[in-house]
Amino acid sequence: MFTGMDVAKRGRLVAVPLSVVALGAVGYGAYRLAGTASASWTLVLAMVVSVIICSPFQLRIGRSSEAPRIGVAVALLAANPAPHEPFLGACIWTVGLLISQLFTRRGPVAAFRETGIGALSAFAFVAVQTGLQGAGAWPALGYLGAAVASSLVALGLEALQHYANPEEERGFGPSEISAVRLGLATLVIAGVATAMHHIDADLVPWLEGDAQASRPAVLLVLTASVFYVIAQRRRYAGNQQRLTELVDAAVALPRASGEQLAAELRRRAKAIVAAREVTLRAEPPAADDIGASVRLDAHDSRYLVASAKVGGAPFSREDEHALGVLAHVASEASRSQDEVDLLERRANTDPLTGLPNYGAFERALVEANEFRAYHPGIALLFLDIDNFKELNDTHGHRAGDELLRVIGDRLQGSVGSGDFVSRVGGDEFVVILTGLVSQDQAKATADRLLERVVRPLAIEGRDIRPQLSAGLAYSSHRELDARTLVEDADRTMLQAKRLRREGPGGEPLGVTVSSHRSTRTNDIVARAIRENRLGLAFQPIVNIEQGQIWAFEALVRYIDPELGPISPPSLVARAKGLGLMNELTRQVIDKALDAAEEFRRLEPSIGCMTVNLELGQISDDELGAFIRDSVAAHPDISLCVELNERSLRGATDELRRDAELMQRSGVIIALDDYGSDDSPVGALVHFPMNILKIDKSLISNLDDIRQREVIRALQGFGDSLNHTVVVEGIENQAMADVLVELGVRSAQGYFFGRPASFAHTMERIQKWSTRASIS
Repeated sequence: MFTGMDVAKRGRLVAVPLSVVALGAVGYGAYRLAGTASASWTLVLAMVVSVIICSPFQLRIGRSSEAPRIGVAVALLAANPAPHEPFLGACIWTVGLLISQLFTRRGPVAAFRETGIGALSAFAFVAVQTGLQGAGAWPALGYLGAAVASSLVALGLEALQHYANPEEERGFGPSEISAVRLGLATLVIAGVATAMHHIDADLVPWLEGDAQASRPAVLLVLTASVFYVIAQRRRYAGNQQRLTELVDAAVALPRASGEQLAAELRRRAKAIVAAREVTLRAEPPAADDIGASVRLDAHDSRYLVASAKVGGAPFSREDEHALGVLAHVASEASRSQDEVDLLERRANTDPLTGLPNYGAFERALVEANEFRAYHPGIALLFLDIDNFKELNDTHGHRAGDELLRVIGDRLQGSVGSGDFVSRVGGDEFVVILTGLVSQDQAKATADRLLERVVRPLAIEGRDIRPQLSAGLAYSSHRELDARTLVEDADRTMLQAKRLRREGPGGEPLGVTVSSHRSTRTNDIVARAIRENRLGLAFQPIVNIEQGQIWAFEALVRYIDPELGPISPPSLVARAKGLGLMNELTRQVIDKALDAAEEFRRLEPSIGCMTVNLELGQISDDELGAFIRDSVAAHPDISLCVELNERSLRGATDELRRDAELMQRSGVIIALDDYGSDDSPVGALVHFPMNILKIDKSLISNLDDIRQREVIRALQGFGDSLNHTVVVEGIENQAMADVLVELGVRSAQGYFFGRPASFAHTMERIQKWSTRASIS
C-alpha cells in the first residue's frame, strides 16, 4: 500500500509531464501563429471556439460508471486550420481545450493535466491520419486509424494516471474496459471526422456550384454546436439527478442523528458527487479533493471531504457546489435536532433536580409495564418528604431547593441501570424498579434506597436529616392499566405518613408495601389453582451431539383474563404463602404426563418429561405417594423431578431415603441450577440423583478458560458416575459448538427453543420431529 508521500510523488510524475506537454503545445501554437501571415484567423478562431463548445461531450468506454471517458472533440481536427502544418493545427486545437478545461475544472493543475492528455491524443490523431493519407488510403480508413490511435493514447494515459493512485483507489482495471463501448466511441470519432471531410470536400462544392468552395469554419461551429446540445442535455439530466438526490438527502438526513447522521451524510455525498471516498475530518480538503464545512455537533465543526472521483476525472465546480449544499443541509438537520432535543429535555425534565418530570414518568411507567419480559416484575416506590413546608419556612426556599437536589442525586445514584427516578411534584419522588422476581426483593431494594436517601446532610451550614414516607406497590404481571400502581403506591405512602404522625415520637418507618395489591393478586392465584386454570409451557432438552430432542421440561404458566400473565416466580411464591403449593404441583405433574403421552404418540423417541419440585414435596407426607402412582399410571413415560440445589442444603437422612425410594420406583431425580449460587460440592455426592443440570451462570463467558475447565470437570464427573449432565442457557450455535468440544452431550436453552405452549410444541414435533435446532 502506498504512503501519502508515495501517492503524491506518483501523482506528480504523471501530472508534471502532461502539464509540460500542454504548455508546450499551446506555446508552440501561439509562436507559430504569431510568426506566419498565411494562417486563416477566422478558421483558427472557429477551431478554438468549437473545441471550447465541444469538449464537454464525452463517451464512457467501460461497463461501470467508474471507467474513464473519451472526448469526441478530437474529430474536429478533420477541419485542420493549418492543413500544410497538421501538428500546428493540433496545437491550435489544444489552445481551445485548455481554455475549456480552465473553465470546467476546479483548478489549473487539473486543467493542464487533462489538456496534456488531450494534446497527446490529438497529436496521435493527426500523425496517423496524415500518414495514412500520404499513403493513399481512403479518407474513411485514415480517420478510422486516427480515431483508434487517439483513443488508445487517451486510454493509456488515463491508465497511467490511475496507476499513480493506491491500489484500492484505482478507478478501473483492464476488466472494466468494454471493447464494445470503446469500439463505438472510436467509430463515433471516425464517423464525425469522415462526415466533416466529405461535407466540406463534396457537399459544399455541390451546393454552391463551385468545385473550389470550402466552409471549414462554418462546419466546425455547426458540428461543435450539435455536440454541445447533446452535452447540455446530458448535463441537464445529470443535474436533475443530482438535484433529486439532494432533495432525497434533505428528507433523509433530518431523520438520522449522531453516528447514524454522519454515516448517512457520507453515503449521500458519495452518491451525489460520484466519489470513491468521502470522509469527515478536521483538516480541509487537499488540492484534488473537494470539501465543505459541516457541523454535526454543537461543539464540533469538521469538513466533509470527497476524494478520488469515480472514473478518475477531477471533480467539477458543480460537484463542489452540490457537496456544499449537502453539508449545509446536514448542518441544519443537526441544529434542528439539537433544538428539538433541547425542547424535549426541557419539556420532560424537572429544572431544579434535572430528573425526569411527571410526563416522562408516565411514559416510562407504561413502557416498563408493556415491554417487560415474561418473568420479571416491576415495583413503584412513592416517596414524600415529611415536614417540607416547615423546612422552607425555617431555613428558606434555597435550603428546600438544595434538599430536593440532594435527594434527587442520591436516588439517581442508588438505582440500577434499568430503573427510573422522577420528581413528580413539589416534594414527591417516584422510582420505577425493574427486573424483580418477588415482592420481597422489591421491598429489600426499596429499603436500601430509603436508607441511603435519609442520611444526614449539611445545608446552609446546618446538619439536616431528611425524613421521608415511602409506599411500595409491586406488580408481578403486566397490568391492564399501569396507573393502578401509582394509586396503590400513593395510597400506601399516605398510610405510612399517617402512621408516622400517630406513632410514638414520629419515629421513621421503613418502606410500606401495598397490602391492597398483594391481597388482590393472592386472590387471583388462589382462584386459578382451585379452579385448575394453570397452563404449561414446554422447553426441549436436547442431545447436541446427535442434534435430537430427548426430553421436555414442563414450566407452569398462568394468564389471568383481567390482569394478563403472572410471572412464574410470583405464582410459585404466592402458592407457597397460600398453602397451595402441593395442589399446584399435582396439576403440573398430571398435565405434564398427559402432554408427554401425546408427544410420544407423535415421536416415540421422546419419552422423558421433567417437572420442578420443592425438596420436601418428595416425602410421603406431601407428594411422594402421588408421584409414584403417577409414574405407575404412565409406564411409557420417564418422569424426572428437578430439585433446586439450594434446597438440598436442608436435606435430611429421611429425605435422602425418600429420594432413593423414588428412584427405585422409576422416578428420575435431577439436581437443578447447579452453580447458580455458592453451590456446595456435598450436594453432588450426598444426595441421590440421575441428572446434573448446570446453571447458565457457569457458561456466561466461554472465552474464559476457567469456565471451560469447570464445565469439562463436571462433565467428567457425570461420566464417571453415569449421570447425565445437562448444560442450561445455550443461546447460539457458537456456545453449542464450544460445549461439544468440551465433551458435553446434553443441553437446554433458547437456541433450541423457548418455552412454548402444548399446541405449539405439538406443531413443532409434527413439522420438525426431534430436530434440536429449527432457527
